[in-house]
Amino acid sequence: MANKSPLLNVIFQALNKVTRKLLRDFGEVENLQLSPNSIVDFVTKAEKQIDISLIEDLSKARPDWLFKSSQSNDETKTDQYFWVIDTLNGKVNFSHGFPHFAISVSVEYNNEIIVTVVIDPLRDEIYFAEKGKGSFLNDRRIRVSKRNTLNSCVFSIHRNVSINNNLSNTKFNKIVKDLILEHSLITREFGSSALSFAWLAAGKIDCFLSNSLKLNEIACGELLIKEAGGYISNFKSKRAYDSTEEEIIAANPTIHRDILKKIQTINKKVF
Repeated sequence: MANKSPLLNVIFQALNKVTRKLLRDFGEVENLQLSPNSIVDFVTKAEKQIDISLIEDLSKARPDWLFKSSQSNDETKTDQYFWVIDTLNGKVNFSHGFPHFAISVSVEYNNEIIVTVVIDPLRDEIYFAEKGKGSFLNDRRIRVSKRNTLNSCVFSIHRNVSINNNLSNTKFNKIVKDLILEHSLITREFGSSALSFAWLAAGKIDCFLSNSLKLNEIACGELLIKEAGGYISNFKSKRAYDSTEEEIIAANPTIHRDILKKIQTINKKVF
């Protein structure tokens, strides 16, 4: 994609502005490690500044567009554009000086993500997609992997330990455990769902499983994965973007189908 659309350029400019400061803030985190309270305050302030800057710049570029909350997809306006922002994906990593976090900005129209950008500031990598135009890493087209056997795949597991639904946690952990035991799966927990989606789209990992994501966390994966030739859904094969705080699976078509079958079998046996 040599010529990026005006909308992508708007998002790139807004993200480039905040990532420069975010990198400086990340460099300060290590100096605050002896004072946990100061780290929390520092990171909260950094996140707030990113949010304010993005809202200000994106609003200037598209004054009539609205911003959608992270919690739900209740807004039902048609013919209305929404910005969907994930300000600091991998906040815990950032707070501990662990170099793995991202920012994402997506655009929704008629309850569908049509543009998305994920930036990994530490690696200087920008993942982006537009509906019908494919997914890209910087200026290189990317695709999901072609691996078709579970024991050859690398799985990214993302657990939200803060959710209060103990039954949901138990079910998700049981499913992951059974899959690992049966297929000797190679699993990783990176702590950033946005980068796991991006790496899946680029074929670096093969499957992503999460027990609970918010709307703004799902938004970037919804389009990146589809435009890279993959599938993303909840565990009942329903659309991921309509499945806030439910279990999510994303993978290439073969692995997505096989894992869903395994999940259905496990659920019938245990729950």
